[in-house]
Amino acid sequence: MGESEQVSSKGFQFSMTRLMVTILVVIAIAAAAYQVGKNNLPQEDASRTKRIFGLDKPRPSLLANIYSDVDGDKVADAPKDAVRWVDPQAILFSYVAETNAEANERAWQPLTEHLAQATGKPVQYVRFQSAHDQLQALREGRLHVTAMNTGNVPDAVNLCGFVPVAAPAKEDGSYSYTMKIIVPASSAIKSPADLVGHEIAFTEPGSNSGCKAPMVLLMSDFGMNPDGDYRFVFSRGHDQSILGIAQGKYQAAAVASDVLASAIARGTINASDFREIYKSEKFPKAAIGYVYNLKPELAEKIRQALLEFKVQDASITQELAEGVVGFSTVSYKEDWALVRRIDEVVSPGAP
Repeated sequence: MGESEQVSSKGFQFSMTRLMVTILVVIAIAAAAYQVGKNNLPQEDASRTKRIFGLDKPRPSLLANIYSDVDGDKVADAPKDAVRWVDPQAILFSYVAETNAEANERAWQPLTEHLAQATGKPVQYVRFQSAHDQLQALREGRLHVTAMNTGNVPDAVNLCGFVPVAAPAKEDGSYSYTMKIIVPASSAIKSPADLVGHEIAFTEPGSNSGCKAPMVLLMSDFGMNPDGDYRFVFSRGHDQSILGIAQGKYQAAAVASDVLASAIARGTINASDFREIYKSEKFPKAAIGYVYNLKPELAEKIRQALLEFKVQDASITQELAEGVVGFSTVSYKEDWALVRRIDEVVSPGAP
């Protein structure tokens, strides 16, 4: 081989070596950038996530200063001064806020009629399409008897004077459910750890099983942060999340086990359409109750009426869950202990 050919060969080898080194350096930089970017959001996105979930303003779950709690049950006591008691001519009632408020009103007519008969007062159904509006109405005296999903109960109690009486229950008196994270049956996601780099559908920021619980549990048990390790969207309801999984619209979704069971019973989704990759501890279902400053005699009539109510209408069963026959007494102090601990980490905007 001539001298010029040897020089050319050496130059080629040097160029290839330099090219390979350059490629390896680029790969290393890209990998490092991905790892950093995975846990360090652009400032605007990180701030958005903190605002949505209240991660920048965690707060203890305590009653507002305007309420008293002499008996220590963590629920506002009725005012001692009779002048502060509310004895409305008509009782304003609403169940959990839903986008389809008109259907809710029809479904709950048997209960409103039962309350009217028990109290001797007309009961008017009030429509709310957001939990925020519902909470605000309760705080401002524009709502007397209502129900809240589990995640909104602490804010209703602490900020609005809500007194939880009961939860939807089955024949045996059980009123608990679990939070499940589900994925389409064909998904490659096998465990919560596999959600890294993927998108999960939450229902709305105030929902316990649909948002707050999965987000906090993914943080505490798997070290995964929203919008850093995974992306999230809001479906605006458990049924919408479940349907999104059935249709392949969502990669994963956090839903309540009882709502999922109802969706399977209705045929919204088949058991073969999805896989469960996580199940939480038990939580109480939605709480139904009244505002703290109702006249004590009226409050007691409402309490008894709620506990005596029997579900017979199929439309109510669809709104609650399969197998629910009425309401069972709850203890806010005991039953919502885990929910309150979650709220100390996640505090979405309250009214």
